[in-house]
Amino acid sequence: MMKTRCLQRMLIGVGLAMTLAVPWASATDYYVVMSSQQPSPPPSLWTNWGLAHTNLLEVVAAAGNNDTVYVTNNATYWLTNQITVSYAITVRSWGPGGILDPTNTILYGRYPNATNRHFQIANSGATLAGFTLTQGCESNGGSISLQSGMVTNCTIVSNYAQNSDGGGGLYLAGNGNGSVYNCALSGNTAKMGAGISIKDVGPWQIVNCRISGNSALETGYGGGILVNLNNASASAIISNCWVVSNRANNYGGGIALYSRAQCHNSFIIGNTVLTNQGGGIRMLGTSLIRNCLIANNIAKEGNTTASGGGILAGWGASIQNCTIVSNAAPAGNGGIQLTYATGPENKFENTIIWGNSGVNSNWYISAGTNIFTNCCTSPNIVSAFATAVNTITNDPRFVNNATDFQLQSDSPCINAGTNETWMIGVKDLGGLQRIDRFSGQVDIGAYEYLPSGTMFVIH
Repeated sequence: MMKTRCLQRMLIGVGLAMTLAVPWASATDYYVVMSSQQPSPPPSLWTNWGLAHTNLLEVVAAAGNNDTVYVTNNATYWLTNQITVSYAITVRSWGPGGILDPTNTILYGRYPNATNRHFQIANSGATLAGFTLTQGCESNGGSISLQSGMVTNCTIVSNYAQNSDGGGGLYLAGNGNGSVYNCALSGNTAKMGAGISIKDVGPWQIVNCRISGNSALETGYGGGILVNLNNASASAIISNCWVVSNRANNYGGGIALYSRAQCHNSFIIGNTVLTNQGGGIRMLGTSLIRNCLIANNIAKEGNTTASGGGILAGWGASIQNCTIVSNAAPAGNGGIQLTYATGPENKFENTIIWGNSGVNSNWYISAGTNIFTNCCTSPNIVSAFATAVNTITNDPRFVNNATDFQLQSDSPCINAGTNETWMIGVKDLGGLQRIDRFSGQVDIGAYEYLPSGTMFVIH
């Protein structure tokens, strides 16, 4: 089958050449079912439910640019080999009325009886949508290797990556770019980056995903997500995500960020590092977190080297308008730990560091150059390795010190931050404008306080 569709050119008149914008050939819809009473017809007839094929791998191989492959729900498809998507096609589930149905459309990789991932996707126009992908296994990317393209509305559960680059669920690497939207990744295992491992160029985007209950053991970096960008022009952004109850052996129980990686408007909650540092996040090398809640993470109790229950940061890390609260390192430092001696300065801006527990509860600073601007913490930051400006040491006055870290009306953090250009048009963790129109001044922490009442505009 010809998979390349070209525009045709027509010559009109003597000596006059004109290129006509002839539309692309119409796309083809293909259909896949679990079983069929019909003998397997040729690919030209897989275009209706009545003659749908039963082999997803063969249907994807037959599809070309702009085609769609529909896979019926209420079935478990046992894969014998990796499915490679190298054209701009959509592979999606089909539930009642044509909706996506990830719950009941299951692709089974057969691990430990076989070692093959579900998909390798390598086209910026490719989309995978609406599946549960489970029991996949490969060297890197136990379920999906995404070199370019989009994965959306998928549940990626109980997959395994064997090698050190990791990605028990997803492995994002290559010279392309890709995105992951509205996905849930849980119970995946790898040496590093158990839920998601991101490398190389991008830009990569992880948006509105829940990454929970994944485990990075052995070398153990990034229980939920590992971002390790080797290329100087590479970039990756995690936004509007829940990173919950993941664990890593060494660093970054929830997230490990390196070199230009960013995390925005996300919840990093209840993650654990077992033997080392950074229960919630380990961030190095000009990485950034913004408008995030880092809460109830732990650097393992009883281990004397475990520290930085909330964040371990260094080498140019930036933390902006975050709330770092109720993290613990019973044998070490509970909130944040800054112990790297080299690299650019670390910056904390408009951030609450409060109610953490450990030998040093909220912060421990023993090396590097660290600048705190308009932050709320206690005790006041006094260190040969830190400069603090406009520090608030009073209780930030949360709505609930255990469950709701928005600000009460009498909080000293209201209108006490420093406005920055990045805040224009940006929303806080709760969906309010970062700079409200009442005061025009940003609050400290991940949440803005919005006063109640009526605004009258007089012309």
